[in-house]
Amino acid sequence: MSAEPAAADRPFDSGVIRSILAIVFARLVINVSKRFAYPFVSAIGSTFGVSAVSVQNVIALTNGAGLFSPLLGTISEHFGRKTVMVGALLMMTVMSLLGALFAEWGVFVLVMFALGVGKITYDPTFQAYLGDVIPFSRRARVMGFAELSWALSLVIAAPVAGFLLEASSLQAVFLFIAALLGLGTLAVWLFVEADADPQRSHDRLRVINPLAAMRRVSRHPPAMFALLFSVCLTTGHETFFINYGLWMEDSFDLQLTALGTLTILIAIAEIVGEFIVITLADRLGTKRAAATGMLMAAGCFFFIPSLSFSLPLAMLGIFVLFVSIETAIVASLPLFTEVMPDARAVMMSANQGAHSLGRVVGAALGASIYQASGGDFALIGTLAGLLGLVAALSLLRGVRIGNVAQK
Repeated sequence: MSAEPAAADRPFDSGVIRSILAIVFARLVINVSKRFAYPFVSAIGSTFGVSAVSVQNVIALTNGAGLFSPLLGTISEHFGRKTVMVGALLMMTVMSLLGALFAEWGVFVLVMFALGVGKITYDPTFQAYLGDVIPFSRRARVMGFAELSWALSLVIAAPVAGFLLEASSLQAVFLFIAALLGLGTLAVWLFVEADADPQRSHDRLRVINPLAAMRRVSRHPPAMFALLFSVCLTTGHETFFINYGLWMEDSFDLQLTALGTLTILIAIAEIVGEFIVITLADRLGTKRAAATGMLMAAGCFFFIPSLSFSLPLAMLGIFVLFVSIETAIVASLPLFTEVMPDARAVMMSANQGAHSLGRVVGAALGASIYQASGGDFALIGTLAGLLGLVAALSLLRGVRIGNVAQK
């Protein structure tokens, strides 16, 4: 007689599969709303009679909204994951319709900020939901699949938004996004299984206070090491990323078209990194996969500035860097869902806040160092590499789940 398979080895039932597909579809839609503006800042500025810099500042404002993510992490601990996901999507749908109805600059700013708030509410909530329903031994492949929505969203956002802006107006883009968000809301409402758990209701009520929730995170050393990993990773990456285009232009005299091609290469690298997590992280261990990706990225930070003599080698180095970074980030997500399993949304919201803080600090740091050093990219690479090593060390030595370090 064959042994009964372990729960973690059994196929997902149809309800879980429907839930995953609905959640990932909704996140794809949210990411479309996040990424559509990046290639068209000039055209959007012309729509409202403002400069491209003004539009870039609005995009920066939406990115900065992530700093408030820790304050929102307690919402789904209290009201439930599905309720908060539906609520965030519904709010984004309404705000997108507002953008479609009123062609005003102030409305555009409000809508873009609201879309940013919706994303920082939805992302930690769906990550916590997957942490609740997916066994840890299979969580990396599911969360890696969910992260594919980030790279794939640009494939939808860029051509569709470009076509609508050329054929009609920005209001048509917002109407398209509103329709997609409405479908995402409906999908999550109809197909995601409810997550009500009476046994956890007391815990949810206990962590509804955001300040109390953050104190809870700060008193848990593995959580703080996880946040240190995210801050150092993102700060190092942003410090490097904000300057690599200038370095490529100076070293190889690349034009805008060539830099655009390099952006496509980066998108492909992100997809490769996500597939590495999907196929290997559960077997190797999420901690080992994330640390390996981070150490490889640190090596690339140190090494790439020395490749200014060869464009093909520089492009290969950047490709490997982005594969490594994406692997480190995506593999860390399922690991971090288990750092504080009784307050997953709080932990994942704090993690998102750490990434946002790293982006803000890294952008400011990278710009100031580049200017002060006269464009010394080797110095920037060294700083980014050292931050990468600190990130890897904090993960390897400090992040534990349960009573043992996860390998």
